[in-house]
Amino acid sequence: MKALFLINTRSGTRRGYDYGALIRSECDWLTHELQPAPKQISDLDAMIAEAATQSFDVVFAVGGDGTVHEVAKRLIGTPLALGILPTGSGNGFARHLGFPAQARNALRAARGGEIATIDTAVVNGRPFVGVMGVGFDAYIADRFAHSTTRGMQTYVREGLAGFASYRAQDYELTIDGVASTPRAFVVAVANSSQYGNDARIAPCASLQDGLLDVVVIEPTSALRAPMLIARLFNGSLHRSSAVRTVQGKSVTIRRVSDGPAHLDGEPVPDLGSTLEVNINPMSLRVLVPAGRARL
Repeated sequence: MKALFLINTRSGTRRGYDYGALIRSECDWLTHELQPAPKQISDLDAMIAEAATQSFDVVFAVGGDGTVHEVAKRLIGTPLALGILPTGSGNGFARHLGFPAQARNALRAARGGEIATIDTAVVNGRPFVGVMGVGFDAYIADRFAHSTTRGMQTYVREGLAGFASYRAQDYELTIDGVASTPRAFVVAVANSSQYGNDARIAPCASLQDGLLDVVVIEPTSALRAPMLIARLFNGSLHRSSAVRTVQGKSVTIRRVSDGPAHLDGEPVPDLGSTLEVNINPMSLRVLVPAGRARL
């Protein structure tokens, strides 16, 4: 197997760590090449196109969910498979696939791994692989992106500060033709199960069922929030009476005005007031740990 590792040296909290040395020491089972991820995201197009012409089998995104997002969306519909070496703050997509959060262990889990084909999704023409959303999660993603520090502590700090000022919004939501008008704290559309750090917004989501899990969290109080947070991390959020989950292939979200949204945890300010989300079945090849039964 021939692999290209695209290393985002700015990802996560260990920015001085030599991931190149780690890859060279752990990946004797691969024919591999190491490249720093480009400073200009648009340069990824040429790098991945070149990888295809040089008969690479796998392109590894070495970074967090933002890096995975940028690499993965360029591999959709191609013979190249996505590999992940998680080095970010949350690593939600890698965790869903079954990779350990520790980089060395993740490389060892990839040894003898298998290539699986998974669903992706698209919103207003923009692809994503994990979770997109509007509401409080998008608001926090935007705050986190503008923070000078990374890691779980920053998420917690921004979440607590944001909760005091954020207000639920009114939405028009249509899922496979069935309409509703919820007032919601969060509207998340999940292809995979979690945001990152094992915060499972859609615990039952599958990457291979041809469906999106639409999660609506109703407005909540400061008294009720701790129980919802506990459920988010113990995998029982879908059992809360404050949460409604509906599966579908096509989702339309209408909101009163433009506002923040996120794709795979990355803030996107310009999706507009109407968001059209659709599943793209079996569209991306991914390297997963050997024996991973459920995706």
